[in-house]
Amino acid sequence: MVWDALAKENLTASVQMVGSVTSNPSNCKIASGFDNHHEGHSGWKGTDIANDYIEKWAKDTPADIVNFMLGTNDVSAKRPPRSTQDIVDAFTKIVTTMRTQVPTASFIVDKLILLPNNSAPVDALNKAIPLWAEAVNKPTSRVVVADCSSQAGYTAAMLSDGIHPNTQGDQFISQAISAALIPLVKEKLASKAK
Repeated sequence: MVWDALAKENLTASVQMVGSVTSNPSNCKIASGFDNHHEGHSGWKGTDIANDYIEKWAKDTPADIVNFMLGTNDVSAKRPPRSTQDIVDAFTKIVTTMRTQVPTASFIVDKLILLPNNSAPVDALNKAIPLWAEAVNKPTSRVVVADCSSQAGYTAAMLSDGIHPNTQGDQFISQAISAALIPLVKEKLASKAK
């Protein structure tokens, strides 16, 4: 769906997705011509990604634009929960590490979709994300927020199983990410053309 938005703007020929994974574990709709490389790992904690994986990923697949929605598994009641500060610290480590490879990398950090049975930690993290993004933002390495939260209109009806998005939820998330991604892609292309 994000790829479709890039196609509508005639940007797909200028975008190369990166990552060590090419699977489609959630059976997402695959658009024609979609480059399916990514580092999306279902069930992984953001804190583990920051501490155990991001250094290798940054070296192996540096990126001009990084998008992530992390924290749901960190706050999940099914696992020992991590604090908002632990998760925000993980975000900082991800950004800092990616910048060591691409100092001008830009980041889209998604506010979390709702967890109806565990909303307080999600709400706390979503409240912290914009303040954190402002603090780590740089003119040459932007950090922007895609609001996928219930405050932006995401509802329980957009969940397939009480945790994961259904097609309507995927569309909502795609619109929020696309609204942040397309201007960043155009900025990167304009700066490379100079």
